[in-house]
Amino acid sequence: MTSSQNKNLMQEKIGDIRNDLSGFTALAALSEKAKGVSLEKVDLDFQSCNFFEANMAAPFYAVMTRYYEQLNTVLLINIRPEIRTILQKNRFLCESGFSELHDSNHTTLPFKRFKLAASDQFSDYLDQYMHDRGIPKMSDGLAKKFRQSLFEIFQNAMQHSHSEQGIFVCGQFFPKQHRLDFTIADAGIGIRENVRRFWKNDKISSCQAITWALQENNTTRQNQPGGLGLKLIKDFLRLNEGKMLIVSRYGYYEFSASGETCRKLPYDFSGTCVTIEINTNDTKSYALKSELKSSDIF
Repeated sequence: MTSSQNKNLMQEKIGDIRNDLSGFTALAALSEKAKGVSLEKVDLDFQSCNFFEANMAAPFYAVMTRYYEQLNTVLLINIRPEIRTILQKNRFLCESGFSELHDSNHTTLPFKRFKLAASDQFSDYLDQYMHDRGIPKMSDGLAKKFRQSLFEIFQNAMQHSHSEQGIFVCGQFFPKQHRLDFTIADAGIGIRENVRRFWKNDKISSCQAITWALQENNTTRQNQPGGLGLKLIKDFLRLNEGKMLIVSRYGYYEFSASGETCRKLPYDFSGTCVTIEINTNDTKSYALKSELKSSDIF
């Protein structure tokens, strides 16, 4: 990603945006460049973007809000037709004045902005769009718990992010790649800042904060159980051979059946993003062990 700037004009070239380290590094670089830019016209030039994974619309919008908050005018230009089509189908480009296209293949989980008090609307979103997207067969009990865990991720963003622009949600079913990616992002203060305030320690790194927040029952809410609500999801993804990404400030965390890592990003992704990637080629059926006289995932 490169930048050129004239008086009252800033242009950023957008490369491929994928749901991986390279994609989030590019978004973090763009986010960091927003600092100190105000009252300007900002062109985001997609001429060099050949691939944009549709669920990445959520963190991409989180970055765009950094420019909006500084009273900049943001235009998306030179979007290739194939990318424009999918981003019109998932309604992301509707935020920038493009018309919506009908998703006849039913592969999109549309981009949506939620106000911080819109938990009921998020619940309705899950009811409407998390069906028939290749999710492996689950018992009623597990399906309910899985949905509750997604809701907890949203609630965590709602209660802790202090994201003035709200919470951004998007997803995409990739039938040929056999995966479903579901993403929740915000443009808030980040996990690191919340954990630093809680422990009164400004030396805690982004990776340390993410690692702490992932521990069961760890929460910055006083006298309340909490955490990111991810234990059940991680247990499922381990068996499903899926993946989870958490990106917050300088921290990039990745979990899969082969293990988990957290590394430092070279730039500041101002906010937090959680992506759940489900392997839809999985033909197994899942249930809770509690349904089989136990208490963990089966």
